[in-house]
Amino acid sequence: MLFSSGYVFFKVPFEFYFHYIFFLTLLPIWVLRYGIPKIIIKLLFIPLIIGLVHIGLGNNNPFTFFKIFGGLSITIMFFYHFLIIKDFDFKKLFSWYIKFCYFLVLIGTVQVISFLIDFEYGYNFNWILNKWSLVKGGIVGIRVNSILSEPTYLATVVSPLVYISVKNLISKSDLYIKKYQSILVIVISILTTSSIGFFGILLSLLLATNTIRLRYLFIGLFISISGFLVTYNNVPDFRARVDSAFGLWIEDDFSAKNTNNSSFVLYNNLHIALEGLKNNPLFGTGLGSHEVAFKNYTLTKSVIKYDFEFNIKDGNSLFIRLCTETGLLGLVFILLLTIRCFIYRVPSADIFQENKIISQSIFVLLILTLIRQGNYMLNGLPLMFIIYYYNYIDYKNLKLMHVSDDT
Repeated sequence: MLFSSGYVFFKVPFEFYFHYIFFLTLLPIWVLRYGIPKIIIKLLFIPLIIGLVHIGLGNNNPFTFFKIFGGLSITIMFFYHFLIIKDFDFKKLFSWYIKFCYFLVLIGTVQVISFLIDFEYGYNFNWILNKWSLVKGGIVGIRVNSILSEPTYLATVVSPLVYISVKNLISKSDLYIKKYQSILVIVISILTTSSIGFFGILLSLLLATNTIRLRYLFIGLFISISGFLVTYNNVPDFRARVDSAFGLWIEDDFSAKNTNNSSFVLYNNLHIALEGLKNNPLFGTGLGSHEVAFKNYTLTKSVIKYDFEFNIKDGNSLFIRLCTETGLLGLVFILLLTIRCFIYRVPSADIFQENKIISQSIFVLLILTLIRQGNYMLNGLPLMFIIYYYNYIDYKNLKLMHVSDDT
């Protein structure tokens, strides 16, 4: 259910995914039984008011706002109620998430093997998934994306499992999965040929070594630079993305070779977000308004005159979308939540170790999402925020109990 975004039943007036069936059938029953938690009402009240105000000001489209606000509200309430039903056993939910991630890795493995032996039905899933595409290139001839629509999505989604895999190999342990499975996870992440995936591996390496010391930074940089150079010199599409990024961000070169790819998507949407912040810095223009901001500020109408649009709805990055739609208020809230609930150093007692692993693995996912995924609801992202928060609360309670026991 978490990763069912590769198939849609219909696209108009909105995209109806498989997991919506569970939302619409189970959530009304849960709401009648448990009600709507006050924490959710408080969380959604300000975005609702801001959205309504900017609809009145003409800065947002009513249908788009209510589609995003309604979808986000339903998604958060569904996962929150699911946590209630499981007696707030977030550790079990996290273990399920890891199992689902490994399932994606196994499908990705089948995809690679099928491509190498030229079995099309095993690597090209267009015959069964209508919102999915085969991405040629990469290290083996395809960029692995399993059943997700993009390789970058796969690299982001499995990043908590990548962290655990790195941790297993460094500490010679078997957390959640075996060491040989950990190797497979890292290999599949590399075969996405996603720069965000490479960054996730580096971040996981730095965190999994227990402390960010200079020698580990050098080791991580050496591995990352070596992997980057090998990929750059041997994978043409990766080299093209790097070259175009350099041309845009360093040389301000807006030629066709630098603007007709994913590098320009991020560049353009960041420009849009900065323009939006200039006009509405504190509260943004409301959920779903990036599409309106895109049409107002896109570089495809000024610097370049191409008749196409990139990621008009989600901004290509959660950080960028938050800047446009929620302003500094929403951006600071998410950043504070991410930083405040991050567990770095813990007491040596074993009771704290699982909290630390859950925190750091989800932290990697949140950082990658802020950089590269702009959809609020995609692949169970609200659930990850919920688990991340309650994991921190549980850790604080354990510390208090531990201190009281010692005294």
